[in-house]
Amino acid sequence: MKKCYAKLLAGISILALSSGVIGCGSVQEAADTAVEDTAKPAEEAAETAAEPEKAEAVESSMDEIKIAMVNPLSGDLALYGLDQQRAMTLAFDEINEAGGVYGAKIVMDCYDDLGDPQNSAKGAQKYADSDEYLAIVGSSTSSSILAMIPIIDDAEIVEMVCSGSSPSLSGTSEYFYRFAAQDVQVGKMIGKGIVDRGYKNAVVLYPNNDYGINLSENLNAYLEENGIEILDSIDYTQSDQDFTAIITTIKGLNPEAIALCGTVTDSSLLISQIRQQGIESFLMGGNSIYNANAVDIAGEALEGVGCVSVYISTNPDSQVQEFVKKYEDKYGETPDAYSAMGYDMAYSFADACKRAMEENGGEVTRSTLRDELETINYDGVTGDITFNDTHDWVRDYIMLEYKDGEFVLTD
Repeated sequence: MKKCYAKLLAGISILALSSGVIGCGSVQEAADTAVEDTAKPAEEAAETAAEPEKAEAVESSMDEIKIAMVNPLSGDLALYGLDQQRAMTLAFDEINEAGGVYGAKIVMDCYDDLGDPQNSAKGAQKYADSDEYLAIVGSSTSSSILAMIPIIDDAEIVEMVCSGSSPSLSGTSEYFYRFAAQDVQVGKMIGKGIVDRGYKNAVVLYPNNDYGINLSENLNAYLEENGIEILDSIDYTQSDQDFTAIITTIKGLNPEAIALCGTVTDSSLLISQIRQQGIESFLMGGNSIYNANAVDIAGEALEGVGCVSVYISTNPDSQVQEFVKKYEDKYGETPDAYSAMGYDMAYSFADACKRAMEENGGEVTRSTLRDELETINYDGVTGDITFNDTHDWVRDYIMLEYKDGEFVLTD
């Protein structure tokens, strides 16, 4: 990686070293990381010193840059919102400790939408109506995000998400930017995990909501294109806890592979109950399975299960390992993919603000922030971040498998 993370910390400002406060409920706290933790090697300092003179002369005309988060921070979907909240808090604390964006501190306020679209719309309206906020982060489900789109579009305020995978979100607003994994690609990758292992038939399991339907449709199309027989495609309610009837059907079909198109809780429960019933078919899931909650729920049944991801915490890259260490030190747990995407989203936001200030005399507005996101090329812990013409993140995906108590990269 190109060390954009370290260069951004150095480049945004060295005018102040005071801690920044992020107004986000239970994670509101002053950063306690020493300045030495974000120091760069000498060669990076030299590289930063060689940056254009225009950047050196910039001083923010703003004391604060305000961003709002609308996400599920409690309830059944809280794990998605909390992972993002923690990671973005960590990133903004680091940036603020290094002096902010040319002296302007980033402040994040949060609204708990409980994963409900009506609440998401209320939260979006609250922040869109206030000129103080340059951008909104969230929410975490496609239905909630779709409820927010008309509001952010009308207010001309940037919305950034790192969860929400439905193809219906593509190109919905010139102010909407999606850092998230997408159904079209994840569905193909689940199918590829089955095809590449030489299996000839499969059963597909999916929750009967927008997420499950979109993901399974893209998966099924890929399987059919590659000559894989789909023995059955079975839907269920995401909140189900007992999958006995479905597992009885699977036993009768005796598939070589089972594809899981659910979220972390329902997929993990299915994995556990499928193995409990003695079914040994290969199990392949989407990006939600790379999560500590999956390990907690499925336990030993997770052994041998494959999944798709955009990141793995054991990546030896120094930028990734620095992020993992700081996250573990602050929160006492290893960051998952949603945390990593949230971290990259925070730094991408800061980078876009920095470039907008350089072009506009130390000022950033909703429209200039949007313009800079349009052309962003940021190298984060999840890879290079660029957007296509529908504002979807253009990126590669990786394949993982759970082996001997940990997730590992597969060939």
